[in-house]
Amino acid sequence: MSASSTSHVLAHHAHVFPPSVNANGTIDRLLRLLDACGIDGAVCFTPFAHQLEGTGIDPVAWLAEELKRQPRLYGFGTVDLRRPDRRDQVRRIADLGLRGIKLHPNAQEFDLLGPAALEVYGAAQDAELFLTFHSGVHHYRIRHYNVLGFDEIAYNFPRLRLSLEHVGGYSFFPEALAVIVNNIPFPPRPGERPRVFGGLTSVFTQHYNRFWYMPPERLAEAVAQAGAEQLIFGLDFPYNLEENTMTGLNTLRGLGLRADDLALILGGNLRRELGLGDQPLLVARAAEERRRTSSVAPD
Repeated sequence: MSASSTSHVLAHHAHVFPPSVNANGTIDRLLRLLDACGIDGAVCFTPFAHQLEGTGIDPVAWLAEELKRQPRLYGFGTVDLRRPDRRDQVRRIADLGLRGIKLHPNAQEFDLLGPAALEVYGAAQDAELFLTFHSGVHHYRIRHYNVLGFDEIAYNFPRLRLSLEHVGGYSFFPEALAVIVNNIPFPPRPGERPRVFGGLTSVFTQHYNRFWYMPPERLAEAVAQAGAEQLIFGLDFPYNLEENTMTGLNTLRGLGLRADDLALILGGNLRRELGLGDQPLLVARAAEERRRTSSVAPD
């Protein structure tokens, strides 16, 4: 089994919730979507603190406990930037075995380059956690999430790895692509890899969230300029379900990419950056074997 196998998909960017909070965004519902769409595994995000206010549920502890029973799923935590213990929150995410942090300057209403956020980035760099950011229009003051600000983050935290989900959206795609390309080492240096990625999440549909839509020519341009090594396929579950997810997969498979480039976008880059190796592929192979065995009628 090759880590570049195009038959296996590890998807990024699934928001999951306790059943009491969002019955349509549970881990069980996510697993049904993965099965329906032929996706082997996914990276899940804990809810943001404001989404669980009044429930008494600790989002990071909840997800870490849930994932102990889910070999197909990997976790990212969230940080409540309103609290003063931001560095401790980051350290706890790492200690609980989660692989990164989801940050949403719009929904969480923080300044991308403000002191609180910079403290989180420094702690995440120290803990070697991957940061996934929302980028693009989302009903918040644009000056607080100016996409070019991600270049400042990459410059000031030279060991930090981060993804720009939605690749800036329809409005800020050129700026997001500029940040990604600007942070590809030049000239190439042995052992030094690019650290800024584009998250191909909720960018495939014109009828839903059109303000993040990337037509095929933009997708092709992202591959041509940034390279397939810098792009990661994501779900945006539960806001996208089976139909939109299959639209995304079919769009990528219809771009005419080389098989190894497509495999990178559909999970290879994510496995590499999260240090997963072939673990997701081994889990997928075991599941395939169980399905094959159970389908064989006894003599």
